[in-house]
Amino acid sequence: MSEELPQAMVAAWAARGLPARLSTTETAKLLGFAEHDIQILMATRRLVPLGDPAPNAPKWFCTVEIIGLAVDREWLNKATRDVSKYWRHKRERQAVARQPTGLVPVA
Repeated sequence: MSEELPQAMVAAWAARGLPARLSTTETAKLLGFAEHDIQILMATRRLVPLGDPAPNAPKWFCTVEIIGLAVDREWLNKATRDVSKYWRHKRERQAVARQPTGLVPVA
C-alpha cells in the first residue's frame, strides 16, 4: 500500500472532525465490529487502549491508530478470525454444557 493512501485517509477523517481519542463504541463503529467484539480484540491484544485503564474503567483508543487499522486488510483479517474463533468456541462450550451427563436420576 502506498504512503499516500493512509495520509489521504487521515486527512479525510480529520475533515470529519473526529476527536484524538475514541470510545469503545466509536472504535467499534469505525472498524466495523460489534461493540462487544472490542473486548475480544483487547483480550487478544489486537487492540490496546490508551493509558493503563482499570478493568472496569472506560477504554479510549487513538483515532489515528484506529484509522490505520481500518485500512490494513491483514489486520482486519486477523481480527475477524479472532472474533469468529472466540464465538465458535463459546458456542461449542455451551453445547457441551447442555449435553446430558448420562446420570440416571435415583427415585
